[in-house]
Amino acid sequence: MAETAAADVVVVGAGTTPDDELVVESLGHRIRRLRAARGLTQQQVVGTRYTRAFLGAVESGARAPSPEALAYFADRLGLPVDDLRYGRPADAADRLAAEHAAARRALSAGRLDAAERALAGIRRRAEHYGLSELAGWAEYHLAEAQLHRGRTEDAAAGYDELAKALPDGCPALRAAVLARQAYCLLVTGDAPRAVAMLEGGLRCLRAAPPVDADAELRLTNALMYTYLELSWRERARRLEREVTPLLDRVGNREWVAQFHAVAGQLRRDGELAEADRHLREAARGYAELGLTREIALCRWARGYVLLRAGRPAEAGAELRAAREMLGAVGAVLDHAGATLELAEARRREGALDEAGELAEEAARTCAACDHRELMAEADRVRGLVRAAQGDDDQARRLLSRAVDRYERAGLMGDVVITCRHLAELLLGRSERDAAAAVLRRGLRAAERLS
Repeated sequence: MAETAAADVVVVGAGTTPDDELVVESLGHRIRRLRAARGLTQQQVVGTRYTRAFLGAVESGARAPSPEALAYFADRLGLPVDDLRYGRPADAADRLAAEHAAARRALSAGRLDAAERALAGIRRRAEHYGLSELAGWAEYHLAEAQLHRGRTEDAAAGYDELAKALPDGCPALRAAVLARQAYCLLVTGDAPRAVAMLEGGLRCLRAAPPVDADAELRLTNALMYTYLELSWRERARRLEREVTPLLDRVGNREWVAQFHAVAGQLRRDGELAEADRHLREAARGYAELGLTREIALCRWARGYVLLRAGRPAEAGAELRAAREMLGAVGAVLDHAGATLELAEARRREGALDEAGELAEEAARTCAACDHRELMAEADRVRGLVRAAQGDDDQARRLLSRAVDRYERAGLMGDVVITCRHLAELLLGRSERDAAAAVLRRGLRAAERLS
C-alpha cells in the first residue's frame, strides 16, 4: 500500500491548465473565438431566433446575453452552457477531480506540502471554471491538512469558513464539513455541543427527502464515533443498524470504509471475530483508495478492541505498528492517541517504565495541540503508572486532574472509570471518606450516562 501511495505524483502541468495559464477573457470574446474555431458565421450561430446584430453586440461586449440566449448559443456551438459561461475545457471537471484524488492520497501519505500546493491550485482553477463543489472539496482538504498537522484551531477555522460559503446542492460536502466541525468540538472538550450539532444535522437531513445516502452515512459515522467516545455504545449500535441498509447506495467508498472502522470498534469482548471482519473490510477499502493514514487507523482500532478484550500483548503489537505508521505520515494527533493506547497496553503488561515514557511523550503533544480528551487520557495513564510504581501522591494528583478534565469535556464514561481507579488508590491509603466522595462523583457521572 505504501508503494502505491508513493507512486502518486501531484503535478499541475501536462494536460492541465496551471494557475499562470488560466485564460481570462470576456464572454463575448469567448463566443467569437469558439465560433471562429468552428468555422461558423454569426448567422449560423443565431439561426432564426436572434439577429446577427444582437450577436455582434454580445461579441463586442456591448450587450450581455440573457440566460436563455446564452444557453441557445452554447447549444449552437456544441458545448454545455457552463463550459461557455466559464470558458472551461470540456474535460476540466474530470481532470481536476483526478488531481484532487491524487492530492487526497498525498495528504494521507504525509506529503503535506505537496498536497497543500496541489489543493490550493485545484481550488483556484475550480473557482475560475465555476466548479464550486470541487473548489469546496479542495478547501475542505486544505483544512484536513491542518488537522493532520495537529493544528486543530486552524482546521476548525477552515471548516467554519467553508460552512459559511457552501454551494447549494452539495449535501455530501455539507455533511463532511459538519462532521469535522463536530470533531473539532470534541477534541477541544465540548462533547455535548458536538453531539447536538451532529444529531441536529442528521435530523435536518432526514427531514427533507430524498435523502442523499453519502451525506447520511458521513453524519452517521461521525455520530457513531462520538457516541463511542461518550461510552454510549448502545446508541451507536442502534445507528449502525439504521445505516447499514444504505451502504450499497453510497458512492463515496472512503466513507463506507470509515463505517466499517467505527463498527469494528463497537464490538464487545465476545465479538472479536466480527470486529476483525469489519476492520479488515475497512482496511481493504482504504487500501484500494491508497489512503495510508487510514490503514494505520485500522491497526489502532484493532489494538483498541484487543486491549478492551483483555489481550494487551496482542493489542500492543497492533498499536506499536499503528504508532510507527502514523508517525511516518506526520499525523500528529493520531500518533499521540495511538501512543497513549500503547502506553496503557504496556502498563497492563507490567512494563511501567516504558508505559510512563510513552505517556509523557503523548502528554506533551496533547498539551501543545490542546486536545482536551487526550490530555485527560494522558493524566489517567500516567496516574496509573505512578500508582503502580508506588508514587501515591503523584498518582492522586494526576488521576484527580484526569477526572476534572473528563468531566469538563462531557466524557462521563471516562469519569466513571477514572473515579473507580482514584477511589481504589484512596482506599489503599485508608482514606475512606475521600474515596467515598470520589465514588459518589462517579455515580453521578454514571447517572448522566443514560
